[in-house]
Parts: sequence; structure tokens; C-alpha cells
Amino acid sequence: MTERSRTRKSISKSRDVKYDVAVEEADEVAYKLFSTSTASTGTASNAPASASGKSKTIDTKKPPSAVINALKKVTEFHGSVGVPLEDEPFYHGYMERKEAEKCLTKIGEFLVRKSFIRNNEGYIISIRVGTDRVLHLHVQEIVAQRLYWVRTFCFTSISDLVRYHMTLKAPVYENDIKLLSYLEREQWQLYHEQIVLGRLLGHGEFGEVFQGTFTIGLFSKPIEVAVKTLKEGSLSSDDRVTFLREANVMLKLQHKHIIRLYGVATQKEPIMIVMELAPGGSLLEKIRKTKLDLAHKRKYCYHAMCGMEYLESQQVIHRDVAARNCLISGSDVCKISDFGLSMLGQLHKEKQMIKVPVRFLAPETLTHATYSSKSDVWSYGVLMFEVFSDGEIPYKEVKTLKDVRKKVIQGLRLKPPPDMPEEDANIMMRCFETDPEARTSFSLLKQDYKKYQPNVLGKLVDFFKDKAEASATAVKS
Repeated sequence: MTERSRTRKSISKSRDVKYDVAVEEADEVAYKLFSTSTASTGTASNAPASASGKSKTIDTKKPPSAVINALKKVTEFHGSVGVPLEDEPFYHGYMERKEAEKCLTKIGEFLVRKSFIRNNEGYIISIRVGTDRVLHLHVQEIVAQRLYWVRTFCFTSISDLVRYHMTLKAPVYENDIKLLSYLEREQWQLYHEQIVLGRLLGHGEFGEVFQGTFTIGLFSKPIEVAVKTLKEGSLSSDDRVTFLREANVMLKLQHKHIIRLYGVATQKEPIMIVMELAPGGSLLEKIRKTKLDLAHKRKYCYHAMCGMEYLESQQVIHRDVAARNCLISGSDVCKISDFGLSMLGQLHKEKQMIKVPVRFLAPETLTHATYSSKSDVWSYGVLMFEVFSDGEIPYKEVKTLKDVRKKVIQGLRLKPPPDMPEEDANIMMRCFETDPEARTSFSLLKQDYKKYQPNVLGKLVDFFKDKAEASATAVKS
């Protein structure tokens, strides 16, 4: 007897649909997004501690006719609010099952999310049914009739399906499992309607970057922002994971020398990451196009150091520290950006070293593919070289990346640029300690910078005095 025959036979014994719609982990390929907090609305009451049996994902496009015939269509009920799913507070857009399990804390608490099930996009109701179990129900669709169901009743919208079961306390699964309270979407989970795209700023690996405006609330003034968009349809789930990793990391960060994340819009296509706009462009553009004086070079390096010290304290490994990934704000503040390669933790070992910035990598990364805050320190030293050399390519005398890797492992080190003051050169060279255990940290670098700060300030005073005298002489002549 086939699986479908067994299913039809079991359905014929009862008017209630018993067809199993729970989604097992092996069937689901979700987008690895970001953690949400555990704030929710409503009060959860007691519910069954578990749901029995393991299950498989069914074919959503061709469910057995017996299932369709047994469903009870609900066209109207008093709890319907008539809003699209994207506007419902319980809808969280693309979310990985592990993140859903992490943020659902009370029995009966649920959320609705979007995921991929056997390479097909679909909607899932995730509900906590026990202290150590979250059930993931695949919302089934009868495509020809545009009806949605999970058990006994079918509806013309997922929004009505959820609100019906929540309002009338109708079970959504065996063992009397019910939707008791929903986990409300966070403030950073944005609606697309809050974002207005403006002029195109550039193209990224996974999409385009726009200047735009973002409105927090109904009566608030629009904010100028930068918006990264994800290409629609053409990317794999792994690409989407990489694209959204940046938001995943930035959500946990708040510092004046880190580009601010306002939020992410994932309810529909295109997915958008909304972040602080830095009209001054990248630090690399700045140092190559403008002849910076010593004060500005030191200021930008110090700002970047402060941002990296904060990341170090938060156990965030940036993995791509470079002048091109620092942005200048409208108030001339240098800020760390581009967290697309960043990881949370103290140590990370990469499986494959593909498309990596070889000229900025530490020996242990080039040799063993290991990253840590100490490898970020090395990259920061290369950033200092960029700033004080006016944007020169590191190891420019070495033409191929293969040779750069070989020579750095053998002991090749960047030398301080000719005009780099001794104090700054000492900081840069401390970043290039071969042994990561002996290499300095950002917190120690910052302390050292403060130690010689009076000496630096004295030299800056002399610098500006000389500059003023030179200007006066030029006027007289």
C-alpha cells in the first residue's frame, strides 16, 4: 500500500482532517536571519507539553482529494480584520526555524514566518508546545481555489486562518494544540511602506544600494538612509544567508563609530537592509581624493580603532577591516561598516578561503583559515598603512595574491610610510606581531594611544603654528 493510499484510508474514517502537516528539519531550508527578543502580546496558558509522532512534508500543490473534500471552508467570522499577512503583527517574514525556537518562550506562543520547504517557498506557523519543543506547521494551499489550511478548516487568507484558530481556540494539531498568544514583530522588522528608494548609489554582490528615506512612525520626519536590496529570485538560499548576515550582526551593535542599522524589511520582495547614510563616502575614497593633513589621518585611524575596540568587546569578528569598509558621516566621523563577512564569537575557522582580501589577512588566517579579534588587529594595521600612504595598495610591489600569501607567511611585513610619525608607526607595527597570542588587542592599542596623546597634541599644536606662519608669510609676499 502506498503512502497516499494509507493517508486516504485514514482520512475516510473521520470527518476531521488528520493529515500530518508538521515540517521536519530535514525538509526545511530556511534563511538564517537574526534573533528576535522574547516580547509578546497576550498571556499564554497551559497547553499540552508535546505533539506526538514524526512527520513529513506533503505535496502542497497536489494534496489528496480526500483531504480537500473533508476540509470545512470558513468564509466569514467575527475575528477577521481583513489585513494582508505582511501587516499582521505575528508575521515575521523570512526566519530560520532555530531563531523561531529561540524566541518563542511560552507554551502556546506562536509566530508565522516564511521559509523554503524542499526548495519551494512557503509559510510556517511555529508554536511552542513544550519546554523543549517547538512545532512547525506548514500552511497548506489549495492552489486552484486559493484556500489555506493546517487541519480541519480552510480559509481564503493565512491571516484569517491564524486569527480564527487564535480567537476561537480551535486546535491546529493533534493533542489539542492551540494558538494562545503571538510573538509580536520587533520595531526593527520594517514594513516596505516605511522605505522610499531614491537614487542608486552602487551595486553590491547580491543587489543594489540606494539612497532613500525611512519613516519610523506616522508623525515622524523621514530620515535619510542607505538601503541595500537583495536581487529577486536569482539567488540561492546560501546567498540570502550571506546577504542577511550583515543585519544579523549589526542588530547587536550600537556605537558612535559603527554604522547604525535601522532595520530589515523581509515581509516581501525585494528584501531590504536599512542603515545609516554616510554622505562622506568611504575612507579609501577620502584618502585617495583628498590630501589629508596629519590631524585628519590620526582622527580617522582613532575613530576606526574605537569602533574595532567596541566590536572586540562584543565578541564580533569583522573579518574585512579595510579603509574601503569605513564610511565618513556628514559630521566627518569615521565609522566601521560592511559586516557581510562578520561572525559572532572569539574564534572562527573558515572551511573555504574564497574571495578573501589576501592583502589584509594575518599569517594565521592565510595558513590555517582562522579568524579572531587578533586577526582583525592585523587588518587594522594594514588600514593604518592605507591611511598614512594616501591609499596605496598594500604590498604593491608583489603582483599576485598567491605571492602575497606566500611572502607574508614567510615574514614579509609592511613598512611605515615615509611621512608616518614614530608614534603611529609603533602602533602599526605592533599590529603585525606574527603570533596572534602575543599580538596586541584593540583595548591595549587604545590605552597606548591615550598614553602618548599629550605628545601628539603638542606636535599638532606645532603643526598648526607652522601652517599659520606659512600662510602669513605667503600673504605678506
